[in-house]
Amino acid sequence: LGMRILAVVIAILIWIIVVNVSDPIIESTYSGIPVEIINADTITKQNKTYDILNDTDSISVTLSAKRSISDLLGRDNIKATADLANLDMEKGTVRIKLETNKYNDKIESIKAKNDILEVSIENLMRKQFAITSQVNGEPSDGYVIGDTVLDQNVVTVQGPESIVSQIDKAVVEASVAGMSTSISTTSTIRYYDADGNQLDSARLSGNISSVNLKVDVLATKMLGFRFNTTGELDPDYAIAGDITSDIDEVLVAGKSSIVTNTSAIAIPASAIDIEGKRETFSLTIDVTKYLPDTLKLIDEDFDGKITVTVPIEKMQSKEVEVAKSNITISGYDEDTQTVALVGTGINVGIKGLAADIQDMKKNAIKGEIDVASYMEDNNLTELKPGVYNFPVQLTLPDGIQTVRETYTAECRVKNID
Repeated sequence: LGMRILAVVIAILIWIIVVNVSDPIIESTYSGIPVEIINADTITKQNKTYDILNDTDSISVTLSAKRSISDLLGRDNIKATADLANLDMEKGTVRIKLETNKYNDKIESIKAKNDILEVSIENLMRKQFAITSQVNGEPSDGYVIGDTVLDQNVVTVQGPESIVSQIDKAVVEASVAGMSTSISTTSTIRYYDADGNQLDSARLSGNISSVNLKVDVLATKMLGFRFNTTGELDPDYAIAGDITSDIDEVLVAGKSSIVTNTSAIAIPASAIDIEGKRETFSLTIDVTKYLPDTLKLIDEDFDGKITVTVPIEKMQSKEVEVAKSNITISGYDEDTQTVALVGTGINVGIKGLAADIQDMKKNAIKGEIDVASYMEDNNLTELKPGVYNFPVQLTLPDGIQTVRETYTAECRVKNID
């Protein structure tokens, strides 16, 4: 009997040795195992927020199990959790629980190099910020940046008090480098402190994270002015030359099609009243009042005001002879009658600016006699021979006026035998 018992014991020992040799217990180590945080609402319900310190939410795990079991397990089967309901508020730590999602009862051990999650707790802060835009880059030559329009202009941010309290502004950005047309884009909201440093927004959340924005890219052009006047000068005075301004032209911007088709900024007559004026005068005009809504001034050094000068001089008068050769006679039957001017011409009183009178050529004034119109105005059916004073229609050079409204010429009418 004793020998039989001994034989059984030896057989068991041999079986154990065989099993351990063929299916030994081995250790497998897996790094970078993420720690799942559970019951985080126990923190957030207190209007607080948390942060994981020192990367303790990624751990290295060593699993011990028989080879046959270990071969069936991998990193995806390891589950690490940290229950914030068990957080030690004083130390800021919570123990990490380790297990596998299968064969958990057949593993020898599972342990982490560091099984403590380190957590910092601070107050949650919520604040509202106006969103500002920042346009980067320079558009193509001849173009400038116009207005920027955002579809949202306010963001509400929440996060750790230590970060939110540093926020000075919320910014969205767009680039127009090399652009010659307006652009529309979507931009992520970035947060900056008072020194212009961008803040890490990983722990911040907002009611919106991005904004749609449109940036106008406008064509530019130098435009001069076109001046108009209202009122009448004193009868013996005239505008002596061009109306001028201290600034000849200004830089404007607008849509390319509008800029191309605009040749000047029109200053309306209502802006320059010359009624009864007898000498040169100046006035200040705000051109922004007369700039079309589709255009805008873009010179930052120009306040929109120009000084306009209207040059006025007293006209000079002079009597000149309009030679017979410069007067044409028409409106009669040349087959039965002749109509000829008596004398060498007619004397005409003219007035104008001294320079215009001086520059006027000798034969610049032309006259025309319309016999038919004279007969009609005087209810004549025939023109009898004799001497008549026919009205003369005068054609004058620019800037020259007649002293009187009407002039006549003495003409002799003869019948042809």
